[in-house]
Amino acid sequence: MDWLRAFLFSWLALLCSTAVCQEYPTKPIRLITPLAPGGATDVAARLIAEHAGKLLGQPMVVENIAGAGGTIGSNVVARAAPDGYTLLMGTNGTLAIAPAVYSKLPYDSDNAFAPVTLATEQQFVLVVSPTLPVKSLAELIAYAKTPGKLNYGSAGNGSGPHLGMVILNRLAGVEISHIPYKSTGPMVQALLAGDVQVGMPDIVGALPFIQAGRLRPLAVSRTSRSVMLPDVPTVQEAGFAPFDVLSWVGVVAPAGTPPAIIAKLNNAISGALRVPEVRQRLATFDSNIRTTTPGEFAAFIRAERKKWKEAVDTANVRLD
Repeated sequence: MDWLRAFLFSWLALLCSTAVCQEYPTKPIRLITPLAPGGATDVAARLIAEHAGKLLGQPMVVENIAGAGGTIGSNVVARAAPDGYTLLMGTNGTLAIAPAVYSKLPYDSDNAFAPVTLATEQQFVLVVSPTLPVKSLAELIAYAKTPGKLNYGSAGNGSGPHLGMVILNRLAGVEISHIPYKSTGPMVQALLAGDVQVGMPDIVGALPFIQAGRLRPLAVSRTSRSVMLPDVPTVQEAGFAPFDVLSWVGVVAPAGTPPAIIAKLNNAISGALRVPEVRQRLATFDSNIRTTTPGEFAAFIRAERKKWKEAVDTANVRLD
């Protein structure tokens, strides 16, 4: 069916040869970020907006609309006119996890958005308190075979680190207990205080404590090592596969946006992410730049939804 989708995309693009599509854009474009200001997603959105706007010849303005796990901002875009002037900085949380953890969303998650491109990926690092007598993931799993011996903290129920640990528990055949916190910051503080023994924070947030010897890294969460922690193996290298747990962001438009406009946006955003200044800034957040075609991004989202739904069902997580 991929050839059929590609054919339809090309055919619809030809239909949009009107002056409206040819002249797009003629006014500023809103890029909705469904999270509060600050953090890697917000930084990526602002860098994309600045440089893609220059390539398109119109300002791209970031607007933060946070709340309800990102679904409020997502709903604004889902209900917007499909004309290319309102876009969403979608995340793994809003595009892949939310459909599984919320029994009812204010929009049809399967049909509300038209993918434009994946933008960046970040990985997590599995860390433990240095007081724990383990120095590898294999040793941690062996230590965890005693029920009730360990617990792990996360950035909240349904977060990537929570569900990543659910996947690891299932692969390793252990039951490390979950303690949710409101965000990554309190979870890291709980690790440092010894309230929990295990966690899976983002690498940038954990790095100062790793370098100070206050947290011990055991494995990183994607299938390749991090340039920030080159000596730390991946979970798969440590013997637990398949395991590829990422935090990612990408741009989507309202469903029904003309393919010719989607193509223009894809070219501009991909071009923005090739700018050396952008790549250097995102590297400080351990962000791996990964651009795709709209079709590739759609397939990626489908695969991510399947993976996260299995984890959500295993943990029986519901947020409403």
